[in-house]
Amino acid sequence: MKDTAGNNNKCCCSQSPVKKTARAIPPFLISVLFAFFPKCPVCWAVYMSMFGSVGLARLPYMRWLLPVLLLLLIFHLFLIYRKIPQKGYIPFLLSFAGAGVILCGRALFPAGNWLLLSGMALIIAGSLVNSFSRDRLSYIESKTNHQ
Repeated sequence: MKDTAGNNNKCCCSQSPVKKTARAIPPFLISVLFAFFPKCPVCWAVYMSMFGSVGLARLPYMRWLLPVLLLLLIFHLFLIYRKIPQKGYIPFLLSFAGAGVILCGRALFPAGNWLLLSGMALIIAGSLVNSFSRDRLSYIESKTNHQ
């Protein structure tokens, strides 16, 4: 069928039912998969941590992992350092202390997993404090001082 401009336009009614069904399957599968994905960022972090740490010990490039993680840690500290004028020193000091605990704990006490966990907790605390605005932190601090 040709229109007035001479283009071939096919009506969707002329397609076979098999083709219509085949075209509807991918969007259906994507929506079903999307329904099973976690919706909150905390759940994503838990799933990625769980699935990522399972095969981490068996990686063939394990010797490259430490320098890459150190570079990422330095990059994290640099980004928090740049935010000192807006956020204050507390986030940077927490993250810096966490990095120090992890590095010293790994060098001096390689079997002490509690040092690594406490260093990670300090880095996470520094990141969380950095995510709050300075006004909100001062509001929370003033509210706790008045009680």
